[in-house]
Amino acid sequence: MTRTNISTGGALEEQYGYSRAVRIGNIVKVSGTCSTDGEGNTYGVGDVTQQVARCFEIIGSALEGAGATLGDIVINRIYLTNIDDAAAAGSAHGAIFGEVRPACTMMAVGALVRSDFLVEIECEAVIPDGADATTH
Repeated sequence: MTRTNISTGGALEEQYGYSRAVRIGNIVKVSGTCSTDGEGNTYGVGDVTQQVARCFEIIGSALEGAGATLGDIVINRIYLTNIDDAAAAGSAHGAIFGEVRPACTMMAVGALVRSDFLVEIECEAVIPDGADATTH
């Protein structure tokens, strides 16, 4: 099977030696994604709802580069630095995935790469057999 690495051009991707996403066959795995703007600054400082939404914008772009969509996601893993943000993060997730309803795990972690990152999200998507990026 062919392996396709998808980069979003983030500085850490090259520095740390990883891809934003990797597609093998019809499976796409997306690396843990935090909320950054186009210059690499933290987006939505102090607001977990904005950070969740921005993470999924970045994830959506990576999926598009792999020929997938947010609707192809089968599981999300949400890492929070403060478990008290679970309700807000869950509501933001629900606003994006209410109809798709992927499997989802949410947990608290001790810290993320930057102290102002409140959330990091990784996911896996499965592209339906016979589908291409223009039809789904």
